Amino acid sequence: MRLFPSIYLERNKFEVEELPRKEMYQTPKYIAEAIREKRRNLLYGSYFCPKCKMNKLRIQVDKKEKEVFAFCPCGIKHQLIFVPVFEAVDYYNKFMDEWNRKQ
Repeated sequence: MRLFPSIYLERNKFEVEELPRKEMYQTPKYIAEAIREKRRNLLYGSYFCPKCKMNKLRIQVDKKEKEVFAFCPCGIKHQLIFVPVFEAVDYYNKFMDEWNRKQ
């Protein structure tokens, strides 16, 4: 038996479907969509609330008025300092730091 793949495949009557080179190295669409969804939720979605222990805390950033609020339906409403380069996830981390300092 020879070790050449093409001869081996011919003997066993297998057919190999070769993908074009570009498609071979692409991430499957369902994985790419899951990654996008996770990133979207991380940046814009609801976060874990330390008071009610649910993922309902929202960060509202008003760049025009330069105001940032963290609020949850359980009653938390906390104003944060506006920093132009921060994203919502950065403000959430600031909020959690302040909450843990309070406790």
